[in-house]
Amino acid sequence: SGGGRYWPVVFVLIAGCAGPTAPDRVPKGEPFDLRVGESALTTDDLRITFDAVRSDSRCPMDALCVRAGEAVIAVTLSLAGEAPILRELQTIPDKSQTTYSRFTITLSSLAPYPRSDRQIQPNDYIATFVVS
Repeated sequence: SGGGRYWPVVFVLIAGCAGPTAPDRVPKGEPFDLRVGESALTTDDLRITFDAVRSDSRCPMDALCVRAGEAVIAVTLSLAGEAPILRELQTIPDKSQTTYSRFTITLSSLAPYPRSDRQIQPNDYIATFVVS
């Protein structure tokens, strides 16, 4: 009789809690992607942080180069109770791996690939890693 109905605003609460979520823990041997500044935690408690792209001298896909070039990225590796360490990985196969504790960390790819007509911004990079 003229009284307004009260509708609970549940969807606002749900939307409010649905902020950015960390990815699930990464299983050994499965590739995963990180952007600069992001971290991942493996099922074995190894944390990998993609700190920066130090350099990218890869030959642009639309150019002819004498050498292929390489990109160098910096990562921080850490385990609970141990001091974190900084390592560099490169996109060339013999320098794309590092070891830490009982783990081997491999940089399997770095996207996007350079083009001569476009500058890659630091936030555009996505590195794909595999931990074994």
